[in-house]
Amino acid sequence: MRRRRELVEVSIDNLSHEGRGVGRINGKTVFVFGALPGERVRARILRKRGRFDEAEVVEVLQASGDRIVPRCAYFGVCGGCSMQHVGEAYQLRHKQGVLIELLRHQAGITPRRISDPIRGPQWGYRRKVFLGVKSVRKKGGVLVGFRERAKPYIADSARCNILDPRVDDRLLELRALIENLSISANVPQIEVALGDDCGALVVRHLAALGENDLDRL
Repeated sequence: MRRRRELVEVSIDNLSHEGRGVGRINGKTVFVFGALPGERVRARILRKRGRFDEAEVVEVLQASGDRIVPRCAYFGVCGGCSMQHVGEAYQLRHKQGVLIELLRHQAGITPRRISDPIRGPQWGYRRKVFLGVKSVRKKGGVLVGFRERAKPYIADSARCNILDPRVDDRLLELRALIENLSISANVPQIEVALGDDCGALVVRHLAALGENDLDRL
């Protein structure tokens, strides 16, 4: 029988470099995915380690004013994003703070002047990415996308808001393409590399392609 994971209540004091809330339970640090500073949450312990524990939010008991509804329906399951529950301005402030802290602690450098961050598009900006591929009959065939958060499985997602639309709009077509290859079970990854006017998809395969496979590609 599978053991039920422990539920705890914890107040979040700050945010880690990778975007997890940081709190303490009986003096021990706990990193909580999906939590924000100033919040009190109910969380599920995922892993217990020597110096810290790792957890995920189950329920927000007291929400931060910076919290927003994630745009992506797969957020929290898919491992491609970690901060869609806060807005763009918050994310930029956090990333700038992380950079300044790293400069100060790792290089002994304190900036005299800090310019405004250079902004790109909030959505559809990922032009270089490795997409996992897996044939999963129980889920209807081939899946193409990011891996699930902290798991080896491919997230069952039909869209990805952070991917360049030239690929995002064709995720289902990529699924169908790989599904129709004779070696569909032997394709673990598609590498995406896009420029302004051109792009490439590198299909990695662990068995030789057949002639019909090459025609389809």
